[in-house]
Amino acid sequence: MHWLYLHFPRLQLDQFEQLHPEQTGPTVIIDTTSNTVRQRSKAAATCGIKPGMGLAEVTAINAQTWIIEYSASSESSQLEQLATTLYHIASDIVCVAGNGIAINLGPLIRYYQGLDNFMALCRRTLLAERVHFHYGFGATIDIAQVLARSKINRTEADPKHANQYLSQCSLQVSELSPKDTEQLNRSGIRTLGQLIQLPLEEIGKRFNNEVITYLLALKGVKQPPYNLFHPRKVFRQFLELPYAVESAPRLSRYIAMPLANNCQYLQKRNLATDTLHFDLHQREHENIELVVNAGTPHHHLSEWQLLIDLKLEQLKLDSPVIAIALTCDRLVEFAPENLSLLQSNYSRHAENMLLGKLLARLGSENVKTLQQVNEHRLDYAVQEAYSPHQERPGGELSGQQPAWLLSRPQPLTEQTQILYGPERIHTGWWDDHSVKRDYFMAVTPHGQRLWVFRDEQQHWYVHGYFG
Repeated sequence: MHWLYLHFPRLQLDQFEQLHPEQTGPTVIIDTTSNTVRQRSKAAATCGIKPGMGLAEVTAINAQTWIIEYSASSESSQLEQLATTLYHIASDIVCVAGNGIAINLGPLIRYYQGLDNFMALCRRTLLAERVHFHYGFGATIDIAQVLARSKINRTEADPKHANQYLSQCSLQVSELSPKDTEQLNRSGIRTLGQLIQLPLEEIGKRFNNEVITYLLALKGVKQPPYNLFHPRKVFRQFLELPYAVESAPRLSRYIAMPLANNCQYLQKRNLATDTLHFDLHQREHENIELVVNAGTPHHHLSEWQLLIDLKLEQLKLDSPVIAIALTCDRLVEFAPENLSLLQSNYSRHAENMLLGKLLARLGSENVKTLQQVNEHRLDYAVQEAYSPHQERPGGELSGQQPAWLLSRPQPLTEQTQILYGPERIHTGWWDDHSVKRDYFMAVTPHGQRLWVFRDEQQHWYVHGYFG
């Protein structure tokens, strides 16, 4: 088996630079558990800041350095998004805890008719995601991981070539614990090549079984068990903000990133949604649940962003927001209306977009829509409904009904001529709105067509107008 390992040394910093392209000064990611530099920007490296430096030393070198706390949960969410993106070009993927992704190259070499073809596609995919990465290859995931951390950035058709690079790698890039690494260094062993040459019996006398298992993986003898990655059936992404945000409208630039990933997720699967759930994690208060509804299921980024901005304009925060979580679980198959200019069917796209804006600004409880019900009495055939997402009625009313209906019938006061009728409606005797009427289509001397009726007392009324 031939494995490719992708190492992402600065995922959180890459995300920060995407969110804040205007920040070109020194920036570091600080591990609060050890109070040391975990990731650094190019500007920070130019200033002389190195990984492992303490916070006091960083500020002494450059007092204007941006300090961001490391978030393991945020990087884990980023890694999952990258694995989901790579899943479209590779099937056997393993997410390695921390910041790595392993890919089984065996079936891909045959599918892409060569290793170079797949690697070119893989590089282009990751460059589009704007992340820094290094890669390595080997017969096991552990071999490929060490080579990627050593920035080998080479792949070979024969995995045996990996042993040549592996023997020169330092123990610092391996998965050995700092305690085991220090013990080996005291014995004069500083490279993995020296370690691999030692007899397993001698190593077993001084180290536990975990070291033996890891050494077997480095020799390519045995691959430890692993779990293949499968994308979620619903979309979820967690984003920890680089600093607390006190104003709700300022959250828009941070929501844009998970929103774009969500729309891309839907488009690639030909799915759509009419509801997005945001959990806004406040620093000193409970989370705020922000629900954004659209007038129709879709996956258009610009239209979702507009609705979210309308929601944020009205949102009041109790305390600064430190993280955002997006969940999209109301998924339906995307079926856009594809109507030509010559078709007479009514396209509801503009209506749906307006409805989405009203829902975002006023809330779903304050927006009503008209719902057609099975009722012969047109006074009650159209009713108000609170649910804007229910399916629209597919049937049409029978008979000759006008396009414009009066809210209350008015007495007929002008001379007319009957064109069609009568059409009797006798219903509603079971409730308090009994109706017994004879409806006619009539026309005035000016050519206006009316919908009129005669009641039981032989009184004439106008109920509507034809277009």
